Order: sequence, then structure tokens, then C-alpha cells
Amino acid sequence: MRLNISILLLFLFYFYSNAYSQISPNIKASLNNIFRYGNGKETFNGKDNAKEYFENIGDARFQVNDIIFGMRYEISDPIEYGSDFKGIRKRFVEYKGSDILNVRAGDFWEVIGRGLTLNTFEQRQLFFDTGIDGVRVIFKKNLGEKHPIKIKSEILGGNIEYRDFLNPNRVESYKVRDFNFEISPFKFLNVGTNYVYATGSIPSGNVVTEIKSYIPELFANINLPNFQIYSSYAHKHTNTNANVLYPFNLSADGDAFYGSVSYTKPGLGITFEYKNYRFDLTTPDNQSTERPTKMLPFQNPPTAVKEHTTTLTSRTPHVVDFNDEVGGQLEIMWSPKDNLFFVLNGSIASRHYSFSDIDTGSRVMFKANDRKYNFIPSLDNAFSPYWEVSIESEYNISDKLFLKSGLYKQYGVLYNDIFPNGSDKKTLLTVPLEMRYTVKKDYTLKFLFENQWANYLLRIPDYQNFTNQFVAISLSKSPDFSFTLSSEFTSDKLEPTGKSNWVEAEVSYNVNSSNVVIASYGSERGGLKCTSGICRYVNPFNGFRLTIQSKF
Repeated sequence: MRLNISILLLFLFYFYSNAYSQISPNIKASLNNIFRYGNGKETFNGKDNAKEYFENIGDARFQVNDIIFGMRYEISDPIEYGSDFKGIRKRFVEYKGSDILNVRAGDFWEVIGRGLTLNTFEQRQLFFDTGIDGVRVIFKKNLGEKHPIKIKSEILGGNIEYRDFLNPNRVESYKVRDFNFEISPFKFLNVGTNYVYATGSIPSGNVVTEIKSYIPELFANINLPNFQIYSSYAHKHTNTNANVLYPFNLSADGDAFYGSVSYTKPGLGITFEYKNYRFDLTTPDNQSTERPTKMLPFQNPPTAVKEHTTTLTSRTPHVVDFNDEVGGQLEIMWSPKDNLFFVLNGSIASRHYSFSDIDTGSRVMFKANDRKYNFIPSLDNAFSPYWEVSIESEYNISDKLFLKSGLYKQYGVLYNDIFPNGSDKKTLLTVPLEMRYTVKKDYTLKFLFENQWANYLLRIPDYQNFTNQFVAISLSKSPDFSFTLSSEFTSDKLEPTGKSNWVEAEVSYNVNSSNVVIASYGSERGGLKCTSGICRYVNPFNGFRLTIQSKF
């Protein structure tokens, strides 16, 4: 496929070079480059190991009239996360000379609707990339003049090589074909459908399972002056070929529904999200990230939980199970005065069913227990529930002083269906405080303090309760530089690294409007990091990091 795309790129370049040979060309060029270097020690399984990475990623764009040529040249040797690479990682050519037609060949990312059937993206910090190498054609047209009916149609096809961010040597390969059609018969209404057909190879150990998936979706969006309503439903059917691991052909069905309702007016905003994800309901003993009937990596629906920005709460996120999760969240944003702002949030999630062992012998054979209202979450421990409530406030006391504070309560259960007494139950209460003070023109002093009280019931009583603290102070001069000194402390006697404190200093300097240098030295605690429902554990690091960002 990559060879075919390369030939197509050369053909388009030749065609448009001749087409514009008689026209005075309008030429634009740009380059974004990121250089990253780190040297120190990384803690893995309680041991410190030497860690060094050297990465340089250059994204270049060259535009001739209506044609854009793009390329990413990467040197990652050694890479921070993933597999080392040298050479051209991405390349594309795109035609954008028409309001009706857009054509792109090469590498691209795409999201349809809210991502129930297709949402490909790259998150380098997590070593996650579901980019498509193929061809995409988008057609847009307005029918009528006084009250135009808007239509949009899109067709794409290509290959995806998804490297497991937990095991970079494990690669899932997919061929994806997608068709999307949307129509807006009225200004306030947009309805659409999307259909994905994909074949894939999913490895599990030394066995590779071949699959075929069919994923249709229907969605609608209503946009009124004060109300916004969105809903989407997707169905997924997967067939597999029998092999040593799965001796019989599998035929599995799953589905998902997502809906949101928002109300806005000056000083007030209310949003409710609901999710019912059932892409691969199965018994606890069959659950696996390598299961061939799972939600596929190029699907990424909304998480419908709060996205945290504070340091301590972002390390304890709820990891969404898109294969089996029901729940939602309610968020209220209220500004009683121009200088005062509140955000209240509540979220809840759980599995759809609890399970019972129906085998009377020594084997374990699970059966889902009947549940009439499985479309709503349950707080029963057997459903692995999660809930969170929070309140945040921002207060501009004066032109010089700004305060931000919050209160977060999180509770989660990871239920053990075989040994219920071994279920992991966690309760966390976090209070962050941020203060910004403008010392004088362009100089700002910022202070951060976060305190977290944790209770892990799975531990023995002496180690169940502990606290975490995060403190940071920074001085910045806009737009030239900033200096930050941060420290973190814990009373957790079971901390994997065996440490109780971490200290780090970071400086950021804008050489000019196009070049930024960021350097840090010290120790980082590490922990769980999540983006759009994708989570990975980042190992603790102690050493030096350097990042140089350049735009030309």
C-alpha cells in the first residue's frame, strides 16, 4: 500500500506541475521541528536503569498554489517510548483548491462524528498512533440559495499499523475502508451515517488472528440558540478465522450509544453526557487487550468523565473500558460575576453486569447475572463502579491577583470476580490551590499547592492510608522566559520506587517568536497518564531533559 501511495504522490506532483506550468506559482513553505534529548535513570520494577533518548521530528510543508506537499523526517535513536526509527515517517500530498472537493493521499488522521466508528490520532507522549496511510476524498456542496441544504460525503481507505504502546514489538495491522455521508436540511440540524469495513491481523503471543469487522453508525446533531443535542449509535460485527488459540470461527456483535445535551446562556452552562459502550461484552476470564473481538484501536468514543489538569488528580484517572461500560457525567459552569467562575462536575460509571461462577467443580465458569436496568450504572462493588464529584473555582481578586481552588472526591472499585475479598477499592480526596500574582508589568509569580488523601483498602491496615503533596513555584516574564521549581512528597510506605520525595527544576526560554528552549533537571515520580481514554504507565525518571521547538 505504501508503494502504491508513493506512486500516486509522484503522479499528482507530475500532473499538477504541468497544470500550473503556465500559471505564475504562489509558493509557501513552512517547517516545524522538535528536538528532544534526555539522559538519566529510569525506575523499572523497582530498579534504576540508565535511560537516554535522542529524538528529532521535523514536519515540512511546501505549497504550490492549491497543492500542499508534506513530509515528516524523524530520527529517534534511541526513542523515549517505542521502537527506534530513522527516515521519513509521514508524507502526503493534498489538494485544497476548491470549496467543494478536498483530496489527500498519503498519511492522515481522521475523526467522524464523536469517534464511535472512526477516530484516529497521534499522541506521541503515550507512543500512540493510529494514523492512516491511504487516500481520502471529501466532497461538500450547498444545494439551493435562500435556504441551502448542506451535504458532505467522504470516502477513505488505507492501512493502519498500530503498535501496542505497552509492548512496542506487538503490531496490529488493519486495512480500513470508510464511507461517510452527512446532510443538513435545516440550519439547526445535521444528520449523518458512517460505515467502516476493516480487515485486520491481531497477534496474541505467537498466534495471529485474522478478523473482518463491519461497523455502521448513525448520528444526529441539533444546534439551537441555547440547546445543543448530539446522539450517536454504532453497531460492530466481527468475524474471525479459526486458529490454534481460537479453534472455532468467532462471530461477535457489539454496539455503543453516546449522547450529550448542553444548555448555555450568559453566565451559565450545563452539559450532560451519557455513554453505553458494549463493543465486546464478555466474562471476566475472557477479557484481554489482545482479544480479536474487542473495540478496534481506530475507534475512540468520548470518555464521558472529567479530564483532569491538576498534577495529583491526573495520576489517578478512571481508565475507561470501551468494551463494557455504562455511565455519564454532568457538568455545570456558573459565573455569578465577571471575576468569579465555578465548575461543578459529577460522573459515574460501571460494568453492565455482575458475574457468578456456575461450575460446581474446580473449574471456573462465569455467567452474567440478569439485570433489567443494565442501561444505567450500578454502585454495587460487583460492577466495578467508579464515581467522582468535584468543584472548582476561579477568582480574579484584582488586576494583579488570581486564585483558583478545587475539591475532588474519587472512588473506584476493581472487582475481583474470583476472590471478591481481593477487590481493589480506592478513595481519594484532593484539594488543589493556585495563586498568580503580577509583580510588575510582564512579571508573574505563580504558586501551586495540592494535597491528596488516599485510602487503598486492598492493603493491610498499616498501609491503607497515606497522603501526597505537590508544590511548585514559578516566575515568568512574558513572553521571554519562565522558571519553575516543583517538589512532590508522599507518605506511602509502599511507593514502588522506595522514595518519599521528588524535586525538579525547569526553565523555558523563548529565543525569539519561532524558537523555544525548555530544559529540566531533577526527578519525576511517574505514574498513569491518559489522553482520550488511552492510558499508560510512565516510569519514574531522574535526570536531564532538553526540548527545542522551532518554527520556520
